[in-house]
Amino acid sequence: MKSLGVLWLVVFISLAGFGITTIPFPFVAESMGASDFWKTFGGAGVFSLFQLAATPLWGRASDAYGRKPILMLSSAGTVLAFLWLALAPSLESLLIARAFGGAMSGNLAAAFAYATDVTEEKNRARGLGIVASAFGVGFAIGPPLGGFLSTLDAVPSMYWPGLASAGLSAIAFLGTVFLLPESLPPELRKPLGKSPEQPAPGEAAAPKVTPWQAFRGNPVLMGLVGASLIVAVAGGAMQSVFQFWGRDLFNYSLRDIGLHFMAFALLSAVGQAGLIGPLTRRFGEKHVAVASIVGVTVGLALFALAQNDAMVWFAISLFGLANGLFLPAISSLVSFESDPRSRGTVMGMFNASSSAGRIVGPALSGPIYFKLGPAAPFILSAILTAIGAVLLSRAHDKPPP
Repeated sequence: MKSLGVLWLVVFISLAGFGITTIPFPFVAESMGASDFWKTFGGAGVFSLFQLAATPLWGRASDAYGRKPILMLSSAGTVLAFLWLALAPSLESLLIARAFGGAMSGNLAAAFAYATDVTEEKNRARGLGIVASAFGVGFAIGPPLGGFLSTLDAVPSMYWPGLASAGLSAIAFLGTVFLLPESLPPELRKPLGKSPEQPAPGEAAAPKVTPWQAFRGNPVLMGLVGASLIVAVAGGAMQSVFQFWGRDLFNYSLRDIGLHFMAFALLSAVGQAGLIGPLTRRFGEKHVAVASIVGVTVGLALFALAQNDAMVWFAISLFGLANGLFLPAISSLVSFESDPRSRGTVMGMFNASSSAGRIVGPALSGPIYFKLGPAAPFILSAILTAIGAVLLSRAHDKPPP
């Protein structure tokens, strides 16, 4: 369990560093002449895009060379990415630094693989839960710290947030080097020329299932993945445009925005770690998923209607809690609907839909906000999530017998 603690620190620092730099990034990009698109997409969107592309590559490399070298390499790269952000002299340099940081954060696949290596099957869910909890805690601590550090200069700046994030990443690198033992023995590694799914001698090869084959003829499964994509788009849009919305309508400072993001992350973590188990045992995954997507829709509508600070706090609290409940509930529903022989393929597509939403949301929110008005991204997102609730309506509440 000691190694899991070190691993938790590595993942926590990765998310905290991202959270620290997320708060000032849109305003810094704006000050450098970013267009409406790049103001919102340049931070979260670029980061998520390159993280999505790099994650399977880091995961496969960790199967070939071991987990520790990959975690060391990516942690070192993250230090460089944050230093680059701190010192970027132009918008182009800022965007390239963000892309590089996203690519380096793809090491999370290796982190979760490490957790499965060092836990027994009966404790695996608990071990993965420990590592996953670092996401919520890291993103809860990062934004308020970023809001404070970015105002140390006369104008919003990436200098102090970038340096702080680089320092945290350096700690993660040293912890990986000196405290984290290798978890994958050499005899279990799979060279890059060998497929990770290659069967052992005497074993029959598992039938290959394409994503299209896994989804064909199952409209319920397609609806679940569509609902996941929609909620991810809405979440990505809200998180990428909130800085401008809060500044323009309520005169929020970066410190105020950081505190709102902290509340969002903490309540999401409460939903994911504390409430989802009791609620699904009592009401079932389908009812929790439908209720949570309704909560997301109402939260988005409240953002569009907000007239004072109290309404903003209520909206972000409801949105954060509902968003935290939604992902684990719908993940279970997807597993119920998928054939065990193609479950890996289905879950891969499901996770990819969430990642795609975190790219599409920031890409849409900036142009919509600046061209159609502050309420427009939230109204559109609320309409989309209402459609997502309809897509959930045919899901089964329990696995088929």
